[in-house]
Amino acid sequence: MAIVTTRRKWFIILTAAAIITFLVLTINSDSYERVVYEKQSIVLVKNKLPPRTVDKNWRRLDKNEIDKLSVLGRILYLDEEPPLPRTEKTFQILMWKYGKTIENRHLKHFGPVRIDPFEHCSVKNCEITYDDKALESADIVIFHLHRMKNGELPEINRSSSQIWAFLTDESPFHTFMGKNKLINYNGVFNWSMTYRMDSDIPVPYGRTVLRTTPPAQNLILEKKRDVLIAIMGSNCGGSNHRWNYVRELQKHIAVDTYGGCGTLKTCPGRFRANCRDIDDYMFYLSFENSNCDGYVTEKVWWNAYEKNSIPIVMGASQENYRKLLPPRSYLNIDDYAHPKDLATYIRYLNSTGKYSDYYAWKLDFEVLNEHGYFQSKSYHYCRI
Repeated sequence: MAIVTTRRKWFIILTAAAIITFLVLTINSDSYERVVYEKQSIVLVKNKLPPRTVDKNWRRLDKNEIDKLSVLGRILYLDEEPPLPRTEKTFQILMWKYGKTIENRHLKHFGPVRIDPFEHCSVKNCEITYDDKALESADIVIFHLHRMKNGELPEINRSSSQIWAFLTDESPFHTFMGKNKLINYNGVFNWSMTYRMDSDIPVPYGRTVLRTTPPAQNLILEKKRDVLIAIMGSNCGGSNHRWNYVRELQKHIAVDTYGGCGTLKTCPGRFRANCRDIDDYMFYLSFENSNCDGYVTEKVWWNAYEKNSIPIVMGASQENYRKLLPPRSYLNIDDYAHPKDLATYIRYLNSTGKYSDYYAWKLDFEVLNEHGYFQSKSYHYCRI
């Protein structure tokens, strides 16, 4: 009888323990889900607000800066009307030596199909050639400096009407892949074709433009609330020691790291496929590999703005960011004495809901991705 009673006692105890364990796990699971993801609706449009007018020179470019802009630069950054197109002839663009190396990005947008690079141009009377025999007849010759090797410049008495332009999407620290020096090109080029707004042919990774259509009344965000920050990278170096900053920041707040330099390997290869995993974070560390004027890449335009995340920027100067990015849309590490201070402010924004202030720019501005990565549009040939 004692044995039966003991067995019943243990059965009751074990059953009770199992029920309690199940209830605890269920409660914790529900609570955890509520913490991890939270859907927020940010009101962008209030019916009582009158229409707002934003100055076309909202960047506050001074006269000296405006004078440095090319005609194309004034169209892109001051919203000026373009001149009447020249349609009396077909203009020939010669990509010297390395045209095929940029096809994936600018002619396929890292997709499977070659597209018409002039599809969204105001004019279409241009043709692209890789044929070196067109050197004498081409209207413009483009030299992709990142690939160029010393001694690859053509030896020719070129026509005074022919334009030679150098193309680079890299910072000055990474202009060349191999051993080469800028001094080898002194006095060679008529035009520049870079991400900088003062280039003859500006080809930025992205742009901020005045909104031409009304915004949605509400912005719906569904973001993680346990880990607020992410970064993705495959280049684990950088002259600005960006990954040292990431590691220091992680001492004070959680940061999820993706890609070859991170602990999370769930994202697809570079540039070809969009990484959906980083959509879930409120903040993104848009850390460039170099601190250089105007060098603002897809790390800001795509990895942050395209995903409705708030970029935390490192790379260009504070003045550059002020002129290139939507007002009050980002955090700049240079505004904080220490990564700990940045972490404290991020926690404050999260706990108070003040992060919503960093979306008010959507009332007046839009962001365009123009780099050709992740099947976004590229306007490199169109801008020529």
